[in-house]
Amino acid sequence: MAAETKKKKGIDITVWLLISMIAAVVVGLVVGEPMKNVQFIGDIFFRLIQMTIPIFILCTIVKSVGGLTPQTLSGIGLKGIIVFIVTTGIAAAIGVSLGVTLQPGSGLENSSIVANASFDGEATAMMSIQDTITGFFGNNIVASLSNGSMIQIIIFAVAFGLVISFWRHSHDGECMAYDLCCEVSDLLLNIIRAVMKIAPIGIFCYVSAMIGTLGMDILLPLGKYFLVMLLGMAIMFAIYFIVVPIYCRVSPFKLMKKMLRMTVTAFTTISSAITLPTAMEDAKNRIGIREDIVDVLLPLGVPLNSNGVAIHMAVDALCIAQMYGVHFGPNELLTVWVICTMIAFVNAATPGASLVSLTMMVPALNLPMAAIGIFGGLEYPTGASRTPLNVDGDVFAAMLVAGPDGIDHEIFDTTD
Repeated sequence: MAAETKKKKGIDITVWLLISMIAAVVVGLVVGEPMKNVQFIGDIFFRLIQMTIPIFILCTIVKSVGGLTPQTLSGIGLKGIIVFIVTTGIAAAIGVSLGVTLQPGSGLENSSIVANASFDGEATAMMSIQDTITGFFGNNIVASLSNGSMIQIIIFAVAFGLVISFWRHSHDGECMAYDLCCEVSDLLLNIIRAVMKIAPIGIFCYVSAMIGTLGMDILLPLGKYFLVMLLGMAIMFAIYFIVVPIYCRVSPFKLMKKMLRMTVTAFTTISSAITLPTAMEDAKNRIGIREDIVDVLLPLGVPLNSNGVAIHMAVDALCIAQMYGVHFGPNELLTVWVICTMIAFVNAATPGASLVSLTMMVPALNLPMAAIGIFGGLEYPTGASRTPLNVDGDVFAAMLVAGPDGIDHEIFDTTD
């Protein structure tokens, strides 16, 4: 009977995503430029997912914050923010260290990539640090939802959730707005699950088009750059898989297995926001992290805790400097670390985020704007490299906040 049930279950979506990803790379390389004609199917898939994400995050945070007492929320939130800051700073330091020691941009000074690089500076508005901080606060939540401005949405959601929490505390737990947000969150999760069933098709079309357009002409010369970035991600993962299992008293090998589904989803969709429902579900039902911690920290972590972005931007900064012969001394390297850490706290969390991050970082470090024309076009390979760490880093942060007592070890030990 068990074998019959397993047979009916079929191939897991994780396997289909990996198959579609591999097939897309092969087809993109073989067919080339004509695969651009199917990119619109991948774009439709991402739009179907993204159309629910802003409201889903809003309702999920209101649901989690509104359901907690102010004392509980302040404890979880404060601990989470501290973990976010520390881990992001470590990630940025790893990126800077690897960039300095391994020199990913050396040897590309006279390459055709640098010679032919161009960037339309008017295409994207340059943002100062002051503009970035001001942009955290929206003046219209409807506009914030429409633009997908995650930090603005989260600030509103936390404020609204706090008001609901106090209201429920003084009204015997009753609040129609809270009930509505809970129901909308559950309904949107069902939409996301339904759309994810066609994810392998969307991923195949999107990736094959990207690979067909880029080709190996640009990817091969930047091979060392990708290897350095991947090494940085691997080092950060290694730190997590040593520290977290020891602190939380769980098996690192079981933890790897339980995080596989969210990791593959992040790798193929290159979006922390799209992977959020999967990560929340597995964090609760497979790892056993306390529900209130997951509901607060994982949505907050989407824009605020991006370890992969910190490493990516730091390696980019050093690679660009080396490609254009710009020397960074100790003071400049400290500046790189600070800026890359800050940028990781304003991650756009959707496909296309690299261009936004580069547009903030490159002018802030006085690097040539033409470099954006090179690295801004590498959205999919860089996104696939950094998004798994962004997503898994949020779950690791939740485990660190939960500690051994905040994890249901029965769920962890018994579920697949």
